Amino acid sequence: MPKGRLLRHDHSGGDRQRRPSATRLAPGAVRDAIGAIGEASWSELIRHLRLPRGPASRTLRRVVDGLVASGDVALSKKGRYRLTDEGEEAVSKPPSSVVGRLDGRPRSWFVESLDPEYRQRIDLVEEPHAPSGAVVEVEVLATSFAGVTGRVKRLVEAGGESARAAAAMLAAYRIPTTWPVAVDRVDVPASVPRDVAKARKDLRGMPLVTIDGADARDFDDAVFAVPRRNGWRLVVAIADVAHYVKTGSALDREARERGNSVYLPDRVVPMLPERLSNGICSLVPREDRLAMVCDMRVTREGRVSGHEFYQAVIRSHARLTYTEVGRFLDDGRLQVEQPVAASLGALHDVYLALKSRRDERGAIDLDTRETSIQLDDEGMPTAIEPVERNDAHRLIEEAMIAANVAAASHLESRKDGTDRSPPPVYRVHEPPTPEKTEALVLALRLVGERLPASPTPAELSRVLARAREKSSWPSWIWETLVLRSLAQARYEPRRLGHFGLALSTYAHFTSPIRRYADLLVHRMLKGERPSLDDLEAAAEHISMTERRAEDAERAVDAWLKCVYVEGRIGETFSGTVASVVEFGLFVDLDGLFVQGLLHISKLGRDYYHYVPESMALVAERSGARFALADRLEVVIEEVSVATGRIDLALASGVGRRGRRGRRRAGYAATRR
Repeated sequence: MPKGRLLRHDHSGGDRQRRPSATRLAPGAVRDAIGAIGEASWSELIRHLRLPRGPASRTLRRVVDGLVASGDVALSKKGRYRLTDEGEEAVSKPPSSVVGRLDGRPRSWFVESLDPEYRQRIDLVEEPHAPSGAVVEVEVLATSFAGVTGRVKRLVEAGGESARAAAAMLAAYRIPTTWPVAVDRVDVPASVPRDVAKARKDLRGMPLVTIDGADARDFDDAVFAVPRRNGWRLVVAIADVAHYVKTGSALDREARERGNSVYLPDRVVPMLPERLSNGICSLVPREDRLAMVCDMRVTREGRVSGHEFYQAVIRSHARLTYTEVGRFLDDGRLQVEQPVAASLGALHDVYLALKSRRDERGAIDLDTRETSIQLDDEGMPTAIEPVERNDAHRLIEEAMIAANVAAASHLESRKDGTDRSPPPVYRVHEPPTPEKTEALVLALRLVGERLPASPTPAELSRVLARAREKSSWPSWIWETLVLRSLAQARYEPRRLGHFGLALSTYAHFTSPIRRYADLLVHRMLKGERPSLDDLEAAAEHISMTERRAEDAERAVDAWLKCVYVEGRIGETFSGTVASVVEFGLFVDLDGLFVQGLLHISKLGRDYYHYVPESMALVAERSGARFALADRLEVVIEEVSVATGRIDLALASGVGRRGRRGRRRAGYAATRR
């Protein structure tokens, strides 16, 4: 028997009892089973209910998914089910209305809720006046063990698929998309008045440039560098949003409520109105703009030996893209004036120095697999492509990190120890907890590496580098494991450091067009002194809005990826097991940059147990096993656009019995 969680069941007389049929598997019976077990795995549920493999287990899956969606049952990260407080009541209470995606057919319409707090199917009592796939708001009428019923209140938006996805998730996550009348009435200047420019340091002759993605529309940072004795002068000029958005104004109240911009494949929901974000605040080329400047001295060893902050008027000399600058750094080809070319060369030298300093600190360096969804004119996804990063991306990243550290240090140096000197709004990233690092620790043990109990960033980086060398696993698996082990960054008026960057102090200063945290830091650099209570409230709120935006962005991506994959149901793909949980395997499909779930019920007739020591599902009778990083042939069986779920099945005759006697993953792997 495999070592691990052996989910035993007393079969005395039980096998002769009549097993429940798929049609009689009621939510109440499943709820009672979970309650009786206490905290149940998938295998325990099947055994407790005496279900055969096949239709009955598939029905159980739908029932359990519904109980999880309704909030009656919670699913732990280890794949175990338990009753929630709501599940112990007679009926869980839904919100009065939810946003969802319409599905079904005449006389059998339903809506899949997209509300992150209430994932449930709502059966409609009336025929909807909208097509299947439309995004609607539903009034919830009644709820019982039999399900939830409701009626359509309104059509959220019609249009192409990307428009439906965006409208659905913006509504479901309650992200503001319209401007109050008071904001619409705000008068925004189209240009910088002469008297304002005259009162500032004039950097219009400095060959500052912006470097962004090709599809960027707002430009809030411009950079310049020039060699100096023993190092360089590095200038980071940031749009002076605080000049136009005054504390307590209608603009400020709305910017604070939104907290940040939201970036979706077909649109941006900006924190500020476009006449600010794309207009007077955007550092467009050859136009006078107001800026807050971080002027730094960087040594050849990559240490910022001095800095100053001041208000300036600037004029960007060029709007450049990462692709253009990356090519210039490779072969020197770029049609720009000579001072700009000289600055770009110096910026690259500064980057190499800053990077060497970063490596000495032991900052965690992960090249995550970012993807871009390509859309046609109708908003339909046509391709999912990897986003390539080059030295131009890294150059800007290091320059911004240096400016952010300088901003935090500058504000700390101005504190006088009184109530009138509030702390900065720090960007905090705390060390990982033992609970968060559990999966990473298990994976490292498989390749003979151990992670210290409370690792420093440098220790984590070194262990990860050795694990990559010893293992034949794709690099992205290690990066995913590390990312899942890290805490979520947040805003906090306490100096708790930034673990990922291996920095003791850090604040956000460089993106005030799209982040309210940066706007707060700008105001403090200008001398404003908000109360600690206000800073704490603002930090908590904008941490929430950031998580909300990220969740909505991921949900829209999942929607569009599912639409893209939907047309390939029935096709066979090769894939890599990206993670193993008690209820199945998540498989990363080659060439599609999407993951699907191969549920434990699809692995064959044997009973499988999750064995954490080997990060595998192991069959009780045959010993067959499916482990992290295994290669499989799978078929896309079902796609749920609303829930962002892709269900897989093993390809016929391929790997159905798993692998027997497999050595510990990576131990005998070929060294790279």
